[in-house]
Amino acid sequence: MLGNLSIDLREAHRDLARGPSQPSQQQLEQLRALSKLGSAGRSAALAAVVEAYRAGPKTLWAPTLLDMLAPAILAKLRRLQPRPPVMDTEDLRQHLILEVLLAAATMPLPRNRSYLRSRLMWRANQGARRWLAREGRRQAAQRSFDTAVDGRR
Repeated sequence: MLGNLSIDLREAHRDLARGPSQPSQQQLEQLRALSKLGSAGRSAALAAVVEAYRAGPKTLWAPTLLDMLAPAILAKLRRLQPRPPVMDTEDLRQHLILEVLLAAATMPLPRNRSYLRSRLMWRANQGARRWLAREGRRQAAQRSFDTAVDGRR
């Protein structure tokens, strides 16, 4: 699970480098400079990427956004438990990433940008936990085939 996310992010960055629509080198340099300024700079860089993700082509900014949030995503994945046999760890990883991108695209941004990372991850975690809870309720309501056949006789 840990290796898959880093490999996927690396491949997404390679695809971006080859693609016709790349973020300008100046934008990337500004983000790197902001992220070197400490936590306030990282918060400002994250806010800039979220705003660019909302405004620009999402396929262009999603890998950058996920790369910035990768440690927090991995920490959340360690806490969430899949619901086998229907939902494995890969399904859970993909759904959490979907929830992160959905939160970045739709949630109201906090006025204080230093809370943006935690708010994004809170919203994504909430969506993933609700999805897991629905799956748990669905699985609990199911009966096995043998039980269903035996009940008919």
